[in-house]
Amino acid sequence: MFRITDTWRIFVPPAILVNMSKHFYHDIKLIKFCKKCGVEYRPARYTFFAMLGLCWKCRRPYYRKWYLEMWRPWFAAQPKEKQDQLRKAKLVNWKVWVTKNEIKRRKQALESYHRNKHKRKRRTTG
Repeated sequence: MFRITDTWRIFVPPAILVNMSKHFYHDIKLIKFCKKCGVEYRPARYTFFAMLGLCWKCRRPYYRKWYLEMWRPWFAAQPKEKQDQLRKAKLVNWKVWVTKNEIKRRKQALESYHRNKHKRKRRTTG
């Protein structure tokens, strides 16, 4: 027989079946302003770009400065074996990128050729 004390056997369905995800997830869009030029930009949440605080145009000089002042001295201070290992890894990554982006690479090569063709002519003629 069923007794009232046997509550562990009773299944009580929830009163209302609701999609609870709308209560926990909010689609938040960040609107930030560049530290350097003050332009509004919208980075994705929790990314390096959101923390960096620079718009698209100001990032390139920042990366150039970082490369010249941070990366190159660090790379030069590494032993020859470590430098070779880093160069090989970079080459492998570049080859993978080229296989995935053949059209972009072709376009880059063509632009580079036209940008530098006058330099080749000067070398061969004089």
